[in-house]
Amino acid sequence: MAGWDWLIKPGRPYNWRFAGRVLIKAALLFVAVNLVYALTQPLPRLSQITLYNTLLPGRLRLPFAEDSQAAYSVTLARIEGMFASHVISAGAPAGDEFRVVMLGDSSVWGWLLEPDETLSGCLNARELRTADDRRLVVYNLGYPVLDVLKDTMILEEALNYEPDAVVWVITLAGFYPDEQLFHPIVRENADRARSLIARYNLALDPAELPDEPNLWERTIIAQRRPLADLLRHQVYGFAWALTGIDHVDPKFDERPTENLLPGDDIFGRPRVAGGWTEDNLSIDALRAGLDLAEQAGVPVLLVNEPIYRSSGLNSDVRYNAYYPRWAFDSYRELMDTLAARDGWRYLDLWDAAPNDQFTDTSLHLTPAATCALAETLTPAILALAD
Repeated sequence: MAGWDWLIKPGRPYNWRFAGRVLIKAALLFVAVNLVYALTQPLPRLSQITLYNTLLPGRLRLPFAEDSQAAYSVTLARIEGMFASHVISAGAPAGDEFRVVMLGDSSVWGWLLEPDETLSGCLNARELRTADDRRLVVYNLGYPVLDVLKDTMILEEALNYEPDAVVWVITLAGFYPDEQLFHPIVRENADRARSLIARYNLALDPAELPDEPNLWERTIIAQRRPLADLLRHQVYGFAWALTGIDHVDPKFDERPTENLLPGDDIFGRPRVAGGWTEDNLSIDALRAGLDLAEQAGVPVLLVNEPIYRSSGLNSDVRYNAYYPRWAFDSYRELMDTLAARDGWRYLDLWDAAPNDQFTDTSLHLTPAATCALAETLTPAILALAD
């Protein structure tokens, strides 16, 4: 301990002046570290440092949690971090694998469902093979947000993982222009959203996105929350690997409303004269995703997902709490027209599930209905291999 004599022996040069110099040096070092961090902006790269797919298995769906401690998961901000923990990032596709990525909202992610009860889980359980004897492997890249721009952002990242095909589950509520830029996943990845808006001249105002972070907002201090979330997500991975729990159902949930309120508005949005067109829905954000896939040589199957169809009070005006009849019917007509005109692979399965197979919303299905829908989709998905 001779080297530490200055600290423990009387008469050595440590005093208030010495302590002050130590504090000043520590403060300068702290400022320097934060400045280097702010200038290099390593958060996207740090997001990709993970124990998943090495020490821990990869997760079967993108991380999302309302109660992190109970679900052993964290809602991450950066798309890079979301993918880093997902099984799709485990490595290049195997030689006998036909890799399909599935995009969509909470119905695809699997709200109130276990991972093996989701559309992708049901398809993988069938152990399907393509005509050329490749294993069909479906990756669940759904995320609990109704937003087609969000799907396009996830698709852009997914194309880095060499998919052979994309199944994109859509519904009208994902196309409202006034909601495209306000969901957390879009705002927390504003750089990606701005890039897509600029490249494809999307009819969205990038000024509505958060400003580019200033120097302070790029420091470790300002980014301590996303950094802490990344660390927590790794720690929770051990409990998740032991329990398989990545989502905790709410204690109470209600069936979709059978008797509906009068009116043909959409959550306060008035009726659109003449119905929907490309100009008043965010079809351009969908086109951007289709173009990204086409450039990568990856076929896309669009699927209009099933909805609950009320037969109660005011059901002559509305299908459900989400959709008045005029809105959903004109949306379906628009999608049919665009698919036929532009050669999209498109399946309209809006009425493919019985009403008694919906759970807490007009879009969420029971495990049995989800697997039945997967069976319905199977021929069209296998056809993508051709």
